[in-house]
Parts: sequence; structure tokens; C-alpha cells
Amino acid sequence: MPRFLPSVALALLVAGCTQFPEIDARVPEAERNAPPPRLIPLAPLLARADAATLQSRVSPEAGAVLEARAATLSERPVPTATARTPDAAARLAALSARAEALREGAVIAQDTRARMDAGVTLPAALQ
Repeated sequence: MPRFLPSVALALLVAGCTQFPEIDARVPEAERNAPPPRLIPLAPLLARADAATLQSRVSPEAGAVLEARAATLSERPVPTATARTPDAAARLAALSARAEALREGAVIAQDTRARMDAGVTLPAALQ
């Protein structure tokens, strides 16, 4: 770690000597000397936004159609998770058996586990 300190110090020194960008040069002269933009009152804009949210965009006829559709959908029975087909029940049993076998057995082979437990040997340059 101490060998990196001179490199870090040199990098900071070089970064400190760079030329700061001319931000003002990017603004055109006409905009730089122009009067500031005119401010407008915020209250009328907020009033218009409130009026737009209060205004209904759905016609009464379309609203009645949507309400009837919602009532029809709410009367439909909800499918339950217990209603399974024989194929789904067999698939569920096979998946449960597979999950149990994975829980009982070793997921990582023993030779791979031994290599992982041994750890990583660092090269001489990094020690």
C-alpha cells in the first residue's frame, strides 16, 4: 500500500494543475447582455392545474359503460390456487421432490469445496 502513495500524490498534483473550463465562454454574447426573463405569477398557473384535475374528461355515457363493466368484473368468481389440473399436481409433486433432494444433498462438489476452503494464493507482487 505505501508504494501507491507517491502515485496518488502525483495524480492529485497533476489534476490540480489542469485548466478550469471557461463556462462563461459557452453563453452567447446576446444572452449574456440580455435582460433577465420576465417573471410571471404562479397563482394563475396553479388555478388552471387545479381546474384541469377537477374537470371530468369522461363523458357521462362512457362513465356508465365503465361502471357497468366494473360491476360485471366484480361479480366474476376469483380463481383459487387449490383448483389444479392433474398435470399441475404431478408437476408440483415432481418439483417438491427435486427441491427436497437439493436440500438434503451437497450443492457444491467436495473437490470444489476443498479448493474454495483453501483460498486464493496471492502472487508475490501483491503480497
